[in-house]
Amino acid sequence: MKSDVQISGNTLRLTRTFNAPRERVFSYWKRPELLERWSGCNDSTKVEVRSDFRVGGTFTQKLYIHGAGEHTIRGTYEEIVEPERIVYRVNLGPATTTVTVEFFAEGNRTRVVLTQVGFPDEMLSKIVSQGTQDSFEKLDQLLQSAVV
Repeated sequence: MKSDVQISGNTLRLTRTFNAPRERVFSYWKRPELLERWSGCNDSTKVEVRSDFRVGGTFTQKLYIHGAGEHTIRGTYEEIVEPERIVYRVNLGPATTTVTVEFFAEGNRTRVVLTQVGFPDEMLSKIVSQGTQDSFEKLDQLLQSAVV
């Protein structure tokens, strides 16, 4: 299943349903060693994540992107309601945005809605959209094949 993508003004919204229970999907967002396995665009050759997963805690994600070098993003967790929602602010370099990730249980499946607000232009939202879609695809594959 592909992600549903909507870009409007300074807002990006991606929705995707994963064939795994909500608690399991949520765990892939809170554990750095799991985030490293699925986050980042398809051109990422390596991803390093450091995370203090708590309200007020920070994270750093270094992506090594083929042909583009190293790109680092940093953020701060603003709200965590396990296993329902994560809200964080992330500095992408040219902009700082607010990301809300919501996890909805649908039987043994989970619908994830990621809303990112604060893009300065449509070009950056499209770049982030593609990287997030790539990440969701990798997450889907991991959830289908791995046991946490």
